[in-house]
Amino acid sequence: MLEVQKSHKKIGFRVSGELVKQLYDWEYSIDEMVFKEQLATGSFKGRLSVQGFVLEMMQQAEKEGDILPYYGAGSSSACVYKFRLKGSKCNLRVEQLLTGDTLDLEVDIKKANRLFQIIREPALQFSFLSHVMDKKLDHPWSGKRNSTLVCQIAEQEYQTLTQWKNWMNEQALTPRYIYRFTPVSLGAPGGFVAKVEDTETGEIIDPNNYDDW
Repeated sequence: MLEVQKSHKKIGFRVSGELVKQLYDWEYSIDEMVFKEQLATGSFKGRLSVQGFVLEMMQQAEKEGDILPYYGAGSSSACVYKFRLKGSKCNLRVEQLLTGDTLDLEVDIKKANRLFQIIREPALQFSFLSHVMDKKLDHPWSGKRNSTLVCQIAEQEYQTLTQWKNWMNEQALTPRYIYRFTPVSLGAPGGFVAKVEDTETGEIIDPNNYDDW
């Protein structure tokens, strides 16, 4: 299920149920492929070289029956989630930036009756940060994904978006805008960097308040 929410403070999307399982299964199949190639060749098609303690951790994960693809010390995933609303439907696209694979879905949307919240702080999906930082992470990867995927632009980031010269509030839930969310390991509210594309002009805004990270 895909729920959409818009208020004077935020715009957000929540993916749950069979839909989020479909996304996670698709992502896992690619993560597994990347992981196996990195172990076998030391990189993914010549990109993202793995060696030293990173390779050792990956080999240990394989022994324990887990996968731990390497997407960079500060990257928890190589996927970007894109939402474009069209009436009662949403074009949901997931792009795997490393491999170039894409998943395109047209799904029914449901308007959320209540403000939805991120259930808990996002655990890192695949991250080596705990091994390269002196500070202990509050939410290291637990091996499990959140039961819901929440992507939202809220608070100061939302205010920045609404002040954009290309922003038309009455068209916020129309095909004019594509909302993009990229997972990151540290700093970003909700664990995502958000960008919004105005399809009429091709311009993109990055409303993230990086000073607060």
